[in-house]
Amino acid sequence: MCIAAFGQIVEINGKTAVVSFRGALKKVSIMLLSKIQLGDTVVVHAGFATEIVKDQQKVYRDIVASDAYARQLLDAIEKESKRFNERKLKIMNFCGTHENTIAKYSLRSLLPPNIQLLSGPGCPVCVTPEEEIAMGLELATRKNVIITTFGDLLRVPTRWGSLEQCRLGGADVRIVYDISQALDLARKTKAEVVHFAVGFETTAPGTACAIQEAGNIENFSILSSHRITSPAMEYVMEHSKMDILLCPGHVAMVIGTAPFEELAQKYNLPCVISGFEPVDILQSILQAMCQFGKESSTAINQYENVVKTEGNPLAKKLIEETFTLKDATWRGVGVLPESRLVCRKEYSRFDAELKFGLTMPQIKATEENACMCGDVLMGMAPRYCPNFGGGCRPEHPAGPCMVTGEGACSIAYINRG
Repeated sequence: MCIAAFGQIVEINGKTAVVSFRGALKKVSIMLLSKIQLGDTVVVHAGFATEIVKDQQKVYRDIVASDAYARQLLDAIEKESKRFNERKLKIMNFCGTHENTIAKYSLRSLLPPNIQLLSGPGCPVCVTPEEEIAMGLELATRKNVIITTFGDLLRVPTRWGSLEQCRLGGADVRIVYDISQALDLARKTKAEVVHFAVGFETTAPGTACAIQEAGNIENFSILSSHRITSPAMEYVMEHSKMDILLCPGHVAMVIGTAPFEELAQKYNLPCVISGFEPVDILQSILQAMCQFGKESSTAINQYENVVKTEGNPLAKKLIEETFTLKDATWRGVGVLPESRLVCRKEYSRFDAELKFGLTMPQIKATEENACMCGDVLMGMAPRYCPNFGGGCRPEHPAGPCMVTGEGACSIAYINRG
């Protein structure tokens, strides 16, 4: 009864709120608090939020700074950093969960000043281009069509509006927590059910399972915005001056270590497959720093208790059997060859683009867009965007990076101090 936990408010519904406990969501009462806002860190006890933590960054920073092993890692990083003679060392992560841990536990403030931690294009909702969302918007206006997708994508603004606005206008757009809910819905209705599928290699196996399970169900299809990670990482290696890459542990859990090993050797940059706890990230940084500057680089598997060399063979097989690759636009990056997963010919009946004759709208190069999410996805700190915290906030986002909990702008705003 005396156990209390820290959590972050992610949704408010009257006298209750949804609180995230490091990713685990739970509905709690907020009747004991008079003023509460999205992003607040609260102490939850016996189902009630009982107090708002005033300086959440200090709480989490102190957790790391007072941990014996984390302290050893920080001391070792400090010692290793002196080898670089104040040279800036740029380290980019490719996962929103990594960025969330870095910001939440104030790791940037605990590291030597010559180490720069940058956020890259590792948020799948953030890199989904407006043109692909526009196809979902066009479908949502059709009669007898139900669009299902994850909650984050619903609120992403485009120059043509958002799926949330379509829903408010009467379109049948529904939030699901996994694609199996969309498939179950198709079994129970005569309407066309189109699932807007977003995600990297971690989400793609689930979509592949649903497609293969669908069998002869004729009113189910997907609009695929699935991406694979390697092309984006290669783009960063070629077009930026990064020194070290923190690779996404959950992606590696599926695809294994080989793709990251190839990149590390090709560009001679340390690539560390990292876990998501603060000590995981600190250990990954130290391991990469020790390798940096050597004649050859390899992929380091810091997350070896989860990531196997071969990955998950069954998940990889499902992806290969169900999807093929095509060139695709990434927001803020441009067109990357063979980076989008779409249905193979034998599963083309589940491809909503083909089924409904959808085409992406063309955006002229001269058209201006005030949102700077593209720059943020390539490492720019969100605070340098003139809209950050003013015209762009989680409740009124100007771009995808402020919408999703994996977006660098949303993470920076919630953890601002």
